[in-house]
Amino acid sequence: MSRVDTLLQDSILADYFAPGDFMDTFSASLKGRDDLLNADIRVLADHILNGDVAWMNALLSARDRVVRPLGLKTTDDLLLEQSGPPLEDRQPGDRVVFFKIYQVSENEILLGEDDWHQDFRLSIYRKQGENPRVYASTCCKRHNIFGHVYLALIMPFHKKIASSVLDNAVETKLH
Repeated sequence: MSRVDTLLQDSILADYFAPGDFMDTFSASLKGRDDLLNADIRVLADHILNGDVAWMNALLSARDRVVRPLGLKTTDDLLLEQSGPPLEDRQPGDRVVFFKIYQVSENEILLGEDDWHQDFRLSIYRKQGENPRVYASTCCKRHNIFGHVYLALIMPFHKKIASSVLDNAVETKLH
């Protein structure tokens, strides 16, 4: 079961975060999940972000219908840019699901997107060792009042989605 957590100080997202930015972190145990502990971090991120959470997909469709007339990027816009090399070979500039890769290391991948209202980054961080966990941390840099309003409107959904995709990922077989 996932829980609210804090950003790990050695996360590459710590360098991106600035005072005034929004930040949250959720984590889930990876005990007994050797497949997830040993998977390439890009494969793990894809497994988390491609989880089959039906209500989440319905929310994304509703979001897209609302934001398209406002000029925000939709999931369809971003999925058009998704093609590329096999997951394990993707580098900064390539995509995992509809998120652009900004940085990648053995146990962390920094994904995100920049838009006119806000820039956001998502870190998927895997902690190895005695108490292995996966952390999903989101940081948003809001550029204007619309960025603040948008984040306030999606926040209840964001929190439910973040915890649900982590729970789904650790409960399902790696695809």
